[in-house]
Amino acid sequence: MSSRVLRVHLDTNTARLEETPEAIEQAYLGGRGIAVWMLAHELASGVGPLSPANVLLFSAGPLSGTNLAATGNLVISTRSPLTGGIAHSWANGRWGATLRRAGFDILAIDGQSAEWCYLQIDGSKMSIQSAKALTGLNTIETVYSLQKHLGDEYNVLCIGPAGEAGVSYSNIVVEGVYPAEPAGTGIVMANKRIKAIAVRGGDPRPVAEPQNAQAIIDKINKRTEQSQLAAGIKQFGSNFYLPFAKEWGALTGRNGQDGRLSHLNTITRTTLAQRGKREPIGCAQCPLQCHSHYVRRDGESIAYPELEAVAGFSGRYGVSNIDSLILANDQCLRLGLDVVATSNAIAFMTECQEQGLSRAGTLSWGDDDALLAAIQRLGQRQEKRDVLSLGVGEMQEIFFGSAAFAPQVKGLAMPPLDPRALHEVALAIATSPIGGDYRYAMAYEELVPDPPNWLPDEPTHPQAIKGKALRLIWHERFAAALDSAGVCRRLALLAYQITPTELTELISAVLGRPMTGQDIARLGERIVTVERVFSQKHGTTSVADILPARWNDTALTDGRATGHLPALDDMLPEYYRRHLWDEQGNPTEKRLADLGIHL
Repeated sequence: MSSRVLRVHLDTNTARLEETPEAIEQAYLGGRGIAVWMLAHELASGVGPLSPANVLLFSAGPLSGTNLAATGNLVISTRSPLTGGIAHSWANGRWGATLRRAGFDILAIDGQSAEWCYLQIDGSKMSIQSAKALTGLNTIETVYSLQKHLGDEYNVLCIGPAGEAGVSYSNIVVEGVYPAEPAGTGIVMANKRIKAIAVRGGDPRPVAEPQNAQAIIDKINKRTEQSQLAAGIKQFGSNFYLPFAKEWGALTGRNGQDGRLSHLNTITRTTLAQRGKREPIGCAQCPLQCHSHYVRRDGESIAYPELEAVAGFSGRYGVSNIDSLILANDQCLRLGLDVVATSNAIAFMTECQEQGLSRAGTLSWGDDDALLAAIQRLGQRQEKRDVLSLGVGEMQEIFFGSAAFAPQVKGLAMPPLDPRALHEVALAIATSPIGGDYRYAMAYEELVPDPPNWLPDEPTHPQAIKGKALRLIWHERFAAALDSAGVCRRLALLAYQITPTELTELISAVLGRPMTGQDIARLGERIVTVERVFSQKHGTTSVADILPARWNDTALTDGRATGHLPALDDMLPEYYRRHLWDEQGNPTEKRLADLGIHL
């Protein structure tokens, strides 16, 4: 079995079908795994992230496109303009499954279109169409316009006005509902002048052992129906973890200066859920249904903010008005802006202005109108590029002396859960090969009231050190295996409703070949290692596993996390040792050989 790659060359307006070697499928499975292998072997060192030669990959694993629940995960990969290293953006929805039902496992795009275009994939047929009528439309309008023109059976992903305007942290939005996070891939799609990609698929992909596969899904569904954690995620999304983040002091204000935020007492998961009529919009057949949106009286939908939006706009920037928070989040979705990068950039710019490093004077802590105006400007083309559109990694280079409080690692904005309160999150942010985002490994378990018993080692409280390296590595490997199989990481990790054994059995049933837990662990470790080597080789920023000075050296003086600092000096040696890397965190030649990695 091999992965089918639809290769699109925008320079020549041509496409061809390729198949990866069967040995590569054996080693990397599919989805993110194959995408990582392709990037590592195709991109030469001199190919810049915004070069037309940079390749943009949309991948779905071998379980996607079947009729099995929770198998619609999409991974978008490229060389990141923000970090220089590898970039992944994850999204839910049906788009990935539809790509596989059209007959392709991966869509690979290189070159640059002379004019704005959209790709239309109708089964085995691919065409490049003019997007002149779509430019300027927001992400929801773009989906509506294309489905009206092509038919409702098409699934659409697109960029918004922020991507057209060249915002570095613009993102891709799937079906007008699911943002592909974190940032990095959206501006590459915009630079290729692709406004949207519409896909229509065919029949579901076959399953080798359908009865066995469905029995495993039934077992997962039953657990999900009985789980209080799953019920909480289903009701509140990732905001289920909001009170636990508050309890441990992980929500900090004024760009990490304040540990106690009284205004967040009025912004809770309950008040958010009750703010208006909500409608579930989760993926088809998924027992979790963890996404939702608000529905206005006129029927228009408004995006429901997730944990990172609350922690960013209301925590890090200080918005106290819940309606302004909801509107800021909805604007980001429509304009095609990554919420984490946007909230970080605005909070960072506010502090630069406060300290006199910037004379713009347009922002102040918690100013709702200033926040919404700043977001709106990011969706507009400017004659002179707005500094705010660059992202924190590049902005810190402009404002001398700001690096100490710039919330970024290796060029990528840090999600706004404060790493001084959560040691595993701190380690995840510092070591992630995509840059400073713990969602690379979906390491939320420090906020789980009762972590599942299949995690390694005994659980410890968030500000302890013991076991954090081992647990992070487990999350890294499991997340990589999920992404390569095409299984929803929100069900399996945000809600912890799929065990490694079940994932192994499910892959075996779909593919019709035996797979062991050791195979899954090696698969995950192989992918994580290649990603680290890639980012060390191509990254344009320091690859050191460190946090910015504020979050590494300066303890909070108030709040639940008072006096705590991330114990990276204690955790990193164990993290490297358990990966079997050298003392500086470099994968050794022996380790590469043991994993069968040839770069």
